[in-house]
Amino acid sequence: MTFYKDYDKVLTKLYAEAKHCDIINLTVCDINGIPRSKDIPADVFERVIKEEGGIGMFSGVYTFGPNSKLFVPEIIKTLGYPDMFLVPAHTSLYNNTWCLSSKKHDQKVLEVISDLHWKDDKTEFFHSPRHTLNRLLAKLAEKGLSIYSAMEYEFTVFEKDEITPAWEGPHIYSNQILQNLESPIFELRNSLKVARIPIRSINSEYGSGQVEITIFPKFGIQAPDDAFLFKQAVLETFKQHNFKATFMSKSSENSSTNSGHFNFSIWNSEKTKNLFFDPNSADNLSTLAHQFISGVVTHAKALCALLSPSVNCYRRLQPGTFAPYMANWGIESRESFIRAKNESESCTYLEVRASSGLSNPYIVLLGIIAAGFDGMSKNLNIPPYDGNTSNYDRLPTSLEESLDCLENDLELKDIIGNSFIKHYIEFKRTLEVSILEGYDSIEKERELYMTLL
Repeated sequence: MTFYKDYDKVLTKLYAEAKHCDIINLTVCDINGIPRSKDIPADVFERVIKEEGGIGMFSGVYTFGPNSKLFVPEIIKTLGYPDMFLVPAHTSLYNNTWCLSSKKHDQKVLEVISDLHWKDDKTEFFHSPRHTLNRLLAKLAEKGLSIYSAMEYEFTVFEKDEITPAWEGPHIYSNQILQNLESPIFELRNSLKVARIPIRSINSEYGSGQVEITIFPKFGIQAPDDAFLFKQAVLETFKQHNFKATFMSKSSENSSTNSGHFNFSIWNSEKTKNLFFDPNSADNLSTLAHQFISGVVTHAKALCALLSPSVNCYRRLQPGTFAPYMANWGIESRESFIRAKNESESCTYLEVRASSGLSNPYIVLLGIIAAGFDGMSKNLNIPPYDGNTSNYDRLPTSLEESLDCLENDLELKDIIGNSFIKHYIEFKRTLEVSILEGYDSIEKERELYMTLL
């Protein structure tokens, strides 16, 4: 499967856009959700494309660890570590006004989310999270369905020393406290508005220096595109104001944990009807909603490896943290894996609460869609949480355990793609589990995750 047919159309659009900007930034989202990019001066962009046939980038870009250490898959070694082409997506052009080039040097930067394609047959690289998600979105469309979703992120803000939080104490919903971060937050809001990623809400959270910002949902690939750039904008904006922001699940011994809740509903292909809502059912949830819930709960232990993808994340999936620790669901239940909301057609959706601040939004979506497919095909219907914890599986307590669950979940692997999952598991075991093996130290985890995440 290839989306390369859009390449010429996108290039024509970019040639026109290049006349009105200074830099074109082609950005790839790696396995960890970290942007890896190349900046091309706009005045030579067309020349470079026409002379070289495309913009090259190292084929191992998806395999950098959270600290940029490299894990090279066998296929790339065999081929001699080649370059691939950066192929921009036609839906993913964003005016980037949060980067330093834009602010300090008055450069107009156009950021374009891209994927890597093989140079010979022009197909996408199967290690790409975005490509893997696009393939599942296409399958969803074949069923006459579309997904409407948004990520809901929390992050912790430290002073420049990366030790002292921006404030002390659990001052949730306090505007007085949030004024400590007024300048970077207002600047972030304005930058995201220019990029067409409008902020929906901002509030201080239940932790020292903890902030929650939500953005509006969108259909299909645009939702994770927005989430990916939102995180990038947060990290860069706060850094420019001499703060350190991090999406680590738990960045100090006394900090609250950061989530990345995933909110979604399934709509018809015309995007006019929320298919999760059924006013004639006892709980306002349709059969399709129950199938998706049941598919996700059935595969919850394996999904943890995708939704809580770091060693640090498992400090969050514990009792008493407002995070799930069992494979269950409930109406408006904050300690369930899925919190169902069912007030009206516009307000009926599912909140997947196991997803962490360190999650990759493309991988979150592809995991949930795959589990939903299984729930649909088997017409699963798991009842809501009944209060008896012995009736439900405990979620994995470590990344290593969740990777084992994913490796053994043959159905989920088959739907997502065995090659992608095989690489993902090898990558996580090599560049995270093995590096932190034998340690139980947030300081060691900060060394691995906090620089870029």
